[in-house]
Amino acid sequence: MPAWPVDLPFFRDLGAARRTGPQGAVLRTEMDVGPAQVRRRTSAAPKNMSGRIPRLTAVQLQAFEDFFEQVLGAGALSFTAFDPVECVERTFRFLDGYEVRPLGPKFAITAELEILP
Repeated sequence: MPAWPVDLPFFRDLGAARRTGPQGAVLRTEMDVGPAQVRRRTSAAPKNMSGRIPRLTAVQLQAFEDFFEQVLGAGALSFTAFDPVECVERTFRFLDGYEVRPLGPKFAITAELEILP
C-alpha cells in the first residue's frame, strides 16, 4: 500500500479540519406505528475527514498531483498517513478529487478523505 510522501505535509491545518463519525453503519426502517427500528449494518464503516494543506510551493503542488494521479490512480487507491488529530498512522482514501487555491506564490489544497477501518 502506498504511503503519503514524506516531503509533503498531510492535512495539518486543524483549523480547517472536520471529521464525521462512521457513515452508513446503521440501517433505519420506518414502522407504520411507533418509532423507527434501527440496527447496526456493519462494524467496519469508514469515517470522513475534510482538511486543508496550506502553503505549498509549486514544486510541492506538482509532487502532490503526481502522487494523486500516478501512485493513487487518480484517487482510486488507499494510502497510509499519520493522522494529525489522533497522532497515529491510519489508512485513508480520497472521496473525490481535490481543490487547489492560489495563495500568492503558494497554494492550498482542500479535500475530503475516508478514514478506513
